[in-house]
Amino acid sequence: MLPRSNSGKGTTLCEGTNRQLIIDWISAISYTLNSVCGLVSHHSPSSETMRTIRNVYHYVLGFVFFSCNSSALLSQENYLVESENKARLVLEKTIEVLGGQSFLQTQDITRHGRLYQFRKDDLQGLGQFQSYDKFPLKLRRELGKKKEIIDINNGDRGWKIEYKVVKDQSEEEIKSFQANMKHNLDYVLRFRLTEKGMKFRYLGKSRIDLDEVEGVQLIDSEDDRIKIFVNAINFLPVKMEYKTPAFGKRWPAEDERFFYNYHEIQGVQIPFKTVRFSNGYKSGETQIDSVKINCALPDSLFVASLKK
Repeated sequence: MLPRSNSGKGTTLCEGTNRQLIIDWISAISYTLNSVCGLVSHHSPSSETMRTIRNVYHYVLGFVFFSCNSSALLSQENYLVESENKARLVLEKTIEVLGGQSFLQTQDITRHGRLYQFRKDDLQGLGQFQSYDKFPLKLRRELGKKKEIIDINNGDRGWKIEYKVVKDQSEEEIKSFQANMKHNLDYVLRFRLTEKGMKFRYLGKSRIDLDEVEGVQLIDSEDDRIKIFVNAINFLPVKMEYKTPAFGKRWPAEDERFFYNYHEIQGVQIPFKTVRFSNGYKSGETQIDSVKINCALPDSLFVASLKK
């Protein structure tokens, strides 16, 4: 269970009808003090007396305005607390339907399927792939029937094997892998929710295609923002939104991922189809044919073994 915010609820004097009561209170005080000033002025009071009355008038009004502003701050704080707790509750339900402890304790996932690459909605290439994920930060992806291209990433290290020739990944390629993992749904739900400084916001209900969804937003300590939308009935993830930062020759991008066709594999729900969009254009699609989890993948699988 995700930890809930324990901030208490304060009095919200500026909410609803209380806001109008304060306005009426200010008007009544202002009218009363002005009336007093008028009555006193008819009796030729000293300048010192009038100055005292005016000071009292300003102090009282200042106190009332201060009380109203303080109440508004408390109201905003309460809203953020409620929003955070609602977002955490949605994420708890999502993790539970994805498999609960079976999902959280998954050690590795092996996928086999087809990969489609697009450029501004136009298909540019397709092929078979086999991928091996070993959490938290190990990935091996093999492309082609004969594994002509292999990408291997292990934390801050990376290699590319092209037709049995091993090369170190460039700094830009490693940063791309790390940015993708930071916004990977599996990684976010398993590892990022407990990050220090992570904030949660509830975005309410909306519709995506024919589905009613509930949205939450995660904001980390570096102000990186991830939106997750889940089906409002079964709480399975439907969509993610996030911004991929610029690095190297790559411009920043507004990215989206859509998840379809969930299958239960050993108690864990896995989407068999993922569609990716970048800056409004379709950029990729993954269709999975088979999945295996917890196969005790060896660490040697995530190190380039061929000679350079």
